[in-house]
Amino acid sequence: MSQEPLMLEPSVKTKLKRWQRIFVNRSLNMSHIRAIGFDMDHTLAVYHREAFEALAFRATLNKFIEAGYPEELSSLKFDPNFLIRGLLVDMDRGNLLKVDAHKYVKIAFHGKKRLTKDMRHKLYNNASFRAAGLLSVDTFFALSEVQLFTEIVDYMDRHPEKIRKSYREVYQDLRRYIDLSHADGSIKKVVLNNLVTYIRKDKYLAPTLQHLIEGGKSLFLLTNSDWSYTDHIMTYLLQENSGSWREYFETIVVSSSKPGFFTGTQPFYEVLDDTGYLKNHDGKFKQNTIYHGGNAKKFQEITGIRGDEILYVGDHIYGDIVRSKDSVNWRTMLILEELESELEKIEGLKDALDEIKKQLLFREAIDEELHLLRSKITFFNRQEEKLKIKGETKKAFYLAKEAEKLGPIADEKQIELNHLDQKIRLLIDSRHDGLHPVWGELMKVGLERSRFADQVAGYACVYTSRLTNIRFYSPFKRFTSAHDMMPHEF
Repeated sequence: MSQEPLMLEPSVKTKLKRWQRIFVNRSLNMSHIRAIGFDMDHTLAVYHREAFEALAFRATLNKFIEAGYPEELSSLKFDPNFLIRGLLVDMDRGNLLKVDAHKYVKIAFHGKKRLTKDMRHKLYNNASFRAAGLLSVDTFFALSEVQLFTEIVDYMDRHPEKIRKSYREVYQDLRRYIDLSHADGSIKKVVLNNLVTYIRKDKYLAPTLQHLIEGGKSLFLLTNSDWSYTDHIMTYLLQENSGSWREYFETIVVSSSKPGFFTGTQPFYEVLDDTGYLKNHDGKFKQNTIYHGGNAKKFQEITGIRGDEILYVGDHIYGDIVRSKDSVNWRTMLILEELESELEKIEGLKDALDEIKKQLLFREAIDEELHLLRSKITFFNRQEEKLKIKGETKKAFYLAKEAEKLGPIADEKQIELNHLDQKIRLLIDSRHDGLHPVWGELMKVGLERSRFADQVAGYACVYTSRLTNIRFYSPFKRFTSAHDMMPHEF
């Protein structure tokens, strides 16, 4: 294993870039953490996303055509810039949705066509809909399949006579074909034969793992990938270091079937050799032995490490983070790879956000003035009617004139407010386009927190853009969250 020196937590003088920081939702004292577990794909192993997603897209599309779908589908192209994580898929309608934390659909597409506000309201926002009935785009692996779905929906709308199936039936086929592409090696064999194209090495991976080991942490690998694929990928990532990659991990579990690993009761098996043959496992885990399947409760029983003594690091908000938190109370670190580029964009758009906030404050002041004017006009008009009834025509005439004077001022304020609303909308849209031209900021919908951000806040104790950002912090670091604030507390 690497013998590189420990990398200590940065001093005030060594300020990290924002994307290198670990962000805290729930205070986490690393001194209390005895074991740290890692997912492999998109956590330890970072993929060249565009290349990998294009490969998965094409492999799955070939399965559609082999199954009898129109040959014309072969002309469909993968668009690496269309989708982001955190979206919802309405399989019945063929729609993609970006939803805020209050379950309000702010952006929606049918295939590649953006839905109008009226259509969004009619389909989703005039009554509460159940997000549980929709598919969440939680992982990078889901991006290529959802991209393919949107392309086929778009094709079906342009050629309604070519595919005689519902959108849901097409998606069910899609899931079957992408699973087949993984199972028959259409994707994995290509990756393994050209690792440089599909897997991105991080030179800090080995030192980061060593940093944690020297801090007294027990490390384990917990992945859904099978043994052969895991061994090839991990060897490639850590091959430049002396010894086997297995030496970094006290326990290695493959084919874990997360999220079922956290909720189920499947037993552990030992992987006997490179052929993948299995035998039942009983007793303690052994060093340099590979385990297959298993479940979290049995893992805790065998290791003697439980609940909040374990930190699990993964990229899947549901399969890695939500289930491990809910089912066995493991502490959680979510890897949000997108933050690296997005935070740099956000920094560049800081002035734009400041201007939006400034204009919103100005709008609030104008809006308050307008409401005061209208309240006065309404009051004068009511008083005028009462005075007329009493026969006090002179006073009534005076109040009518006062109300008449205020009318044009209120009209001017309304015009000013309309112009201001348009200006703010344009500023928000411009910032939105600067972050992502279709969906905007990952954690926001406009200025509201997104549903995805709500999940991150609710289940990820901490989150960061890269696993190796851990190297900047002491293994005994106390991560402290800012106190949650209610609106009345600001």
